[in-house]
Amino acid sequence: MKRSLLTACAALALVYALPLCTLGLEGGEKKKKTPPASPSAETAAQPTASPEETGESYDERVHITLLREGQVEELALGDYLEGVLAAEMPASFPPEALKAQAVAARTYTLYKLNAYEQGVTIPDTHQGAQLCDDFTHCKAYVNLEENQQTLWGDQAQEYREAIREAVESTDGMVVTYEGQAVAAVFHAASSGKTEDALDVWGTSHPYLVSVDSPGEEACPNYYGTVSITPQEFAQKFWEKHPEANFNDPPQGWFRDSQRSQTGGIIHVLVGGVRVSGSEIRTLLGLNSTNFTLQASDSALVFSTVGYGHGVGLSQYGARELALEGKTFDEILKWYYKGTEILLQN
Repeated sequence: MKRSLLTACAALALVYALPLCTLGLEGGEKKKKTPPASPSAETAAQPTASPEETGESYDERVHITLLREGQVEELALGDYLEGVLAAEMPASFPPEALKAQAVAARTYTLYKLNAYEQGVTIPDTHQGAQLCDDFTHCKAYVNLEENQQTLWGDQAQEYREAIREAVESTDGMVVTYEGQAVAAVFHAASSGKTEDALDVWGTSHPYLVSVDSPGEEACPNYYGTVSITPQEFAQKFWEKHPEANFNDPPQGWFRDSQRSQTGGIIHVLVGGVRVSGSEIRTLLGLNSTNFTLQASDSALVFSTVGYGHGVGLSQYGARELALEGKTFDEILKWYYKGTEILLQN
């Protein structure tokens, strides 16, 4: 196929990858990078007054600013976490899974806020707010005062209480590694084992390594399929890599793939250009980087296993561990290896 045959086609926008937390990724050979310094758990988003002075809990005293629907709002951390938890995990999940998710969301939020304090630039798209409700670079968020009935119908009161209990019962708890708040990323479901952060993002964290993750087949999107014509794929790929050569039949476009121990594509040659599996996932909106390809002259069919980037806490894995009787702190230590849970004052 020659590129000249496709230049008349309208450029297609890149489809953003689902879900949860998307971090930057470079193509090419896997290289170990030094991550930015993690914020100390003791310095994370310090409240302006002590509990003795206000009579309030940590989550009540810490406030954040959030860009939502074009407006900047100020929220207590606890209220924000309830909205995140409602948007990110089914409220019907076992209580210990909800608690684990609440602590992970709190930890990631404080990690992100402290990165700003240490010099990371707040995105211009935030309009000056610390966080936003766009899951592609912050966390999904829903205002429960406005939307709980729409979300949960007749079970709104029951589920709202479950969410509130998960946040309040873990108030101020943060996942730490060697005294530092961790990048507590999470996803819906891996493919039986979580991914090592190094394989997905090229950045090594000692607590974000591959671990067994049971019960993930319960995820509704555990298996997925995306089909695209060779012409459409070439047009999309040329948007970022105009040097790619697609003169050969489509059956030979993908070569020399390297997979992680869990099955995710680390990198692959596409039209002679080496790219990461995460780039292909983002380009096509695939559910995961654990994909196989069936190619013909008329279609490229990508079949995926798992849902999300696969790093850190698996939500459906946490559900299964909770059903097996594990507590929220045991679940967190299962997925974030070598960590401890510290209570903020």
